[in-house]
Order: sequence, then C-alpha cells, then structure tokens
Amino acid sequence: MKSIHRVALSLAIGVVAISQACATSSVGAFAPVGSVDTAAYVDSSRVARLPVNQRGPWQRYLARSAELQRADRALIDVELRDHGLARMVRAPDVRKSFSVESYMVGSWFRTDAARRFAANMLTFQTPSGGWSKHADYNAGPRTPGMSFFSENESWSFIATIDNNATTEQIRFLARAYDETAEDRYRASLLRAFEYLFAAQYPNGCWPQVYPLSGGYHDAATFNDDATVNVLKILRDIARGRLAKPVVSEELRARAAGAVQRGVDCMLAAQVVVDGRRTIWAQQQDPLTLAPVGARSYEHASLAGESAGVTEFLMDVPNPSAGVVEAVHSAVDWFKAHPVHGVAYDPDKGIVDAPGAGPVWPRMSELGTNRPIFSNRDGVILYDYKKLTDRATGYAWFTDEPAAVLAEYERWSLRHPRVKS
Repeated sequence: MKSIHRVALSLAIGVVAISQACATSSVGAFAPVGSVDTAAYVDSSRVARLPVNQRGPWQRYLARSAELQRADRALIDVELRDHGLARMVRAPDVRKSFSVESYMVGSWFRTDAARRFAANMLTFQTPSGGWSKHADYNAGPRTPGMSFFSENESWSFIATIDNNATTEQIRFLARAYDETAEDRYRASLLRAFEYLFAAQYPNGCWPQVYPLSGGYHDAATFNDDATVNVLKILRDIARGRLAKPVVSEELRARAAGAVQRGVDCMLAAQVVVDGRRTIWAQQQDPLTLAPVGARSYEHASLAGESAGVTEFLMDVPNPSAGVVEAVHSAVDWFKAHPVHGVAYDPDKGIVDAPGAGPVWPRMSELGTNRPIFSNRDGVILYDYKKLTDRATGYAWFTDEPAAVLAEYERWSLRHPRVKS
C-alpha cells in the first residue's frame, strides 16, 4: 500500500496542509525552480532525492524519454540539413482539436477522401509514436522540415495527449483498420500504443507532453481530460473494444495493467485538505502529486474538470474500497460547491444569468474552495467581472459535474459508502 503523508504546499494564498497517498513521501514540499514554465518537475536531481528503492523506475523512465526525444529531433535535424532549412516551419493550422466525426464510419474509410486524410495523418505521427495538436490533415502531408505542431516554430507539444491529441488519432485509425485492414494503419496503431505505455509515469500518471519537455508539461495532467482520455483508450483495448484485430492477448494484458496503475494514480492524486478527500487539480507534481500551476492564469487549485476523473472511476468494475470512497468524496465536493446565476457568452465572456446553472468553477482555491480567476498577469481574482485579457477564450466554468451527479445516483445504489 502507498503510505499516507502530508505535503506542505506554499501558495500565494498561504500554506495549506494537504495529505495524500503517495509513494514518494521523502521528496517533501514542491519547490519549483523559476517559473512553472521552466521548473524541472522530473529530472535526475529530483529523482536522486527519492528513496533508493524508488529511483530505478524513474531513472529508466527518464532515459527512455530522452532516447525517444533524440529520435524525434533527429528526424527534423536530418530534414533541415538535407533541404537547407534554418528552422522548422509550422504545420498547417486548423485551430481545432482533432476528433473523430460522426461521418467517419463504415464505407467512408474506403473513399479516396478518407484515404488521403488518413495518409496525411500518418505523416504527422512522430517517431516516438504520438501526435501533436491542431495540425490540419486536410491541407496535405507533412513535408520535410515541417513541425508536427502548428502554433509556433519551436519544439512544442511534440508529442502530446493535450486537447485529445494522440488518443483521437488512435480511435480514427482503429476505425480505419476495421474497415480496410490496411497494414499501414495497423503499424501506426501499434506504435501509438507503445507511445502511451512509454509515457506513463512509474506511479501510473501521464504527463501532458511526452517525450518530456519540461515545465508544467511534465506535470501529471488531468486538465482537459488528458489522463482520462488515455485511460479510456487503454480500457477499451483491455476489454477488446478497440482495434481488436490488432491487439494480442499480451497487449490486452499490458493495457489492463496500465489501467490499474492509472487508477492507483488517480486515488493517490485525489487532493486531501484538512483530512478530507476533495477532487483533483488540473496539474499535479509528478513525484509528490501536490497540486501545481501551469500557465500564468492557471493556479494550483481544485479543478471542476475532475468530473471526468470521477466518471472514469465510476466505470471501474468491481471497484475497490478506495475507488468507492474516492467517488463518494468527489461527489460530496461537487454537491457542496455548485455555482448558480452565471453563463458563458463567447463574445462577452462570463455574464450574470439569473436562473442559470448549476456550473462549477474550473479552478477553486485550495483551502477555501472559492472560485478563482486570473488574467495573464497571474494575479488571483475572486470576481470574474475583473477579467480583461482572459475574459474570453477560456472556460472558467463547467457543467460536466451535473452529468456525473446524475449517474452517481444510480452508481451509489450499487456501491454504498462504507461507514467507518
């Protein structure tokens, strides 16, 4: 069993005592070096501070990450050299997260349009096996010297599970293989599965970007359902529901093991404040699992996006006592902290809307549970009407817990809380 310990977390709001189940109790309080964009969350120096019997898996993880990043970069370096290019060019930008659309079924995969689209997608798979995000596969294949990412020319989000990246490409290619049995799809899927296995931290969590790229991208990421999306892929593999003709029994067993480790990570990462389990943060330190910040306006906090984690745990068959308690505790928090009377307008941002709701804050302050907001200057605000440069373009509230609460009423009848 993982030991229970307390992590003293120094935040702008003061010091909040947080206890959580974690195998890295000797690491102590999270102390970032520099900003969250440059802090070393997982590196040899932090791993060296772990107990001796825990270092090996993390050292091997770092070595594998470095190996795969060298492979990714080597491809680009060769292309730049061979084509006389000084730097990468951006991938064509679709400004939209790729998702499997409703028309992408059945015989559509045998059309010329589908084959071109799929062929283009395959060119954007990194040597490490994943995909970046926001690349337009309708614009053509990736060309020599082109980044896998569309928003800048630097080495960013190569590769990632952010914004449905990698997991949705897997679902697309699984459908494509089911319809066509083309070897290129099978080969791509197997590489992608290995990418997900390799990216999983020794404690069962996943970083947002892998191979590791530093900063908040290394954090154990629940934001945008990143970890949940990976676990759903692996769950479907383990249950024989995804790419069944591609998946061996050995691969199914590996997927089932990865799912169990992922669930263990979820249980260990559930934030405990003043002795009570609450929900999860958007990002958590990969070694201590303490909540951490990301971009300047994303502070260490409790995340309304925890609905996805709770929903996934409710789908665990024959749940352990730990899973059952985690779900009940998360629902307790959701029931206690709904927000009414606000709505989001794409042009105006958050607006007063009498009678609207319930919704839940994307970020709630650790220790007080107050909704918090921030502009790019990073100053914590408690009034959304004071937002300026982050007033629009960011979902400060979510209604996703409402569906979880509805499902919970049925789930709790089968899995009542065990009274202590």
